[in-house]
Amino acid sequence: MALVHTRRIKEEMILSEDVKDVRGRLLLPKGQKLRSKHIDVMKKWGVTEVHVTDASVSEQGSDPHSEQPDLEQVEEQTRPVFTFVDLDHPAIKELFRLSVLFRHAHGITRAKAPSFSSEALDKDNLRIADIRENLNQQEVKLPEIPEIVFELNDILSDPLSTADNLAQVVAKSPSLTAALLRIVNSSFYGLSSRIDTISRAVTIIGTREISSLALVICTLSVFKNIPREILDMRSFLKHSFACGLIARMLAANKDISETEQLFVAGLLHDIGRVIIYKYFPEQAKALLIRCMEQEKILHREEITLLGCTHTDISRYLLGKWNFPPVLEENIFFHHNPMSAGDPLKASIIHLADIMANGLGMGTSGEYFVPPMDNEAWDLLDLRPSTFEMIINQANHQISALDLFLQE
Repeated sequence: MALVHTRRIKEEMILSEDVKDVRGRLLLPKGQKLRSKHIDVMKKWGVTEVHVTDASVSEQGSDPHSEQPDLEQVEEQTRPVFTFVDLDHPAIKELFRLSVLFRHAHGITRAKAPSFSSEALDKDNLRIADIRENLNQQEVKLPEIPEIVFELNDILSDPLSTADNLAQVVAKSPSLTAALLRIVNSSFYGLSSRIDTISRAVTIIGTREISSLALVICTLSVFKNIPREILDMRSFLKHSFACGLIARMLAANKDISETEQLFVAGLLHDIGRVIIYKYFPEQAKALLIRCMEQEKILHREEITLLGCTHTDISRYLLGKWNFPPVLEENIFFHHNPMSAGDPLKASIIHLADIMANGLGMGTSGEYFVPPMDNEAWDLLDLRPSTFEMIINQANHQISALDLFLQE
């Protein structure tokens, strides 16, 4: 049996397991020999990977210049990413297993070292007593979150609001409108007729996803022009979006009603790092090189050059943006969840970040899976067996973001 991404599916392959949509409805049965119409069905319903028989894969043959590494090779490449976690822990053991399968199916390899020179590592003048003091200086102007994000959140929190109300706000942003219509008319949704109204697009995509898309677009615009050698902003957004999606699903699994609050916390959990990359690029370069070459955890090394951590900067920034204190706290404590006022919610962001890093769903600059707080895991009281369903659902939803990020 082999797990194959739908981009690599070909006719004549034979399914070794049933193919179902995210709601568990049967799309194609086990044993089905695939034809073009079956592949179209999978694309229409957003299926990203399927299990096929090993024989059907081998019969297809492959280009020797484009062969994917086998599972053993991927496992060997993935293991160093899990250096700072206990692979004997049931949760980490299951995450590692799923990460190997996910990385194999999606062709994800471990991040390479930054391409810039490591000479900056020993320069004493790069050290900052506390980056927050520098942010207070006149020359560093913090970005502002566009008003549309707050308008959307107000509408979403109103139980009497309609898709038309949301559409009126979306229409104020040409970039959001264009992205929305592009996504809804893509093959991801497989609609037979073209959608050309915002209200119809909102109905199809869903109000929660519209708010998510707005935050992603705003984040991309607010922090543009970061040197790609320091951070691929699209990869950062993918990691952030994945963390938000996983946090939302973990919250739903725990019957926590504030799923959107936790989605936003997951989406913005590393926002402080973008401030570092944008306004302090030389320190960022030294920090990234140090962590890669010396195999150190990024958030533990930040204090050395910056005088504080990215979570300190996140709290400072979110305070400037007048975000709710509960959101600040969930983000600030995501590496130390048991110190939070509400450790359960902070633990959800903590685990979501670990899962997104383990899977290699984008990156915020961290090369390793951050250490897991065992008390936080015990508090969550989750079964590792839930990971697979959460990962599959998150991957399905992130496909819509991929369409936007490919621009």
